[in-house]
Amino acid sequence: MMESELNYIHGGTPRRDMTRFGLPERSVLDFSVNLNPLGPPPIIKERWQELVETIKCYPTVEGGGVARYYEMRFGVSSRNCLAGNGSTEMIYLAPRVLGVKGVAVITPSYHDYERASLLAGAEVIRCPLSPDNDFSFPSPDLLVEVIDRVGAIWIGRPNNPTGDLLPKEQISELADRFPEKWFILDEAFIQFIDDWETESFMTEPARPNIVVVHSLTKFYAIPGLRLGGIIGSEELIALLRKAKEPWTVNGIADSMAPLLLTRPAYEEESRSAVKAEREKVLKALEDLDGITSFPACANYILCQWTRTGNLDDLLRHLLLNGAYVRDCRNFPGLEKNFFRIGLKGAEENDLLLSLLSF
Repeated sequence: MMESELNYIHGGTPRRDMTRFGLPERSVLDFSVNLNPLGPPPIIKERWQELVETIKCYPTVEGGGVARYYEMRFGVSSRNCLAGNGSTEMIYLAPRVLGVKGVAVITPSYHDYERASLLAGAEVIRCPLSPDNDFSFPSPDLLVEVIDRVGAIWIGRPNNPTGDLLPKEQISELADRFPEKWFILDEAFIQFIDDWETESFMTEPARPNIVVVHSLTKFYAIPGLRLGGIIGSEELIALLRKAKEPWTVNGIADSMAPLLLTRPAYEEESRSAVKAEREKVLKALEDLDGITSFPACANYILCQWTRTGNLDDLLRHLLLNGAYVRDCRNFPGLEKNFFRIGLKGAEENDLLLSLLSF
């Protein structure tokens, strides 16, 4: 499969569809992005002037402030962690360094797993999920068959955009069964789930064939600053460090990361708010004709539009009324009018629900 066969589009692009529909540009509530609905922690604004002063100096070469966050928050030694310009930098770095010839990608999932693997020269095998069983992960037997054919497998935890979570125990069993295979886990949204500390692989000693990619931008709602990291064995992190470009973490992001450690109440409030809104929105969606929703455990909900034969009918209606959702038709397996809702605050979610009931 060639890269040109794929259509890589991310969320947060309402203007693109306004242009496509011939609509005048306007401000809209953008539910196509899946960020913490509480917004950034208040301490960022409180200390912003101090943070801005860091632009006068070079940051640490390897993002020492971000690495400190991982050590203090998850107990990850700096020898087991490499900071980066968001998790996306690490998603592209990992397959380049691992050098595997064959990679399995659960589909639908985040586009860049596949693109990064292709750019690294790997053959990609898709492992498709089905709406018939709510996009649940494949059975252990099927996963064994897939993993047996490749050198690495990407797994989103939770998976984006389907919202399912492959249990930690099952991944551990597979990693033990295939010690020569790489398991690349994306835990960008793991902190949104209730039992994340038990489920995350970041909170336990690194395993030799498990790599964890993590983003700080989703949970802390700071996507414009780009900070995240990759966690693995000392040997792997040493290899990644040699291959990574210097100074990819800017000074503001590097200085900000340790500040995030000082706001534990923000984390608990975020999980509580997301859970309450997720349950409310899922329940309301069940009563709407022409929309099918799927189980979710993070801050986004995958849906399918069935009221008409074209999702554009919904997208145009929402844009005309000041809202926008993520068009998922460019995800393999979601071509039939699927869309994703990134949860926001209670009033905003209520507004979207009223618009969806037209």
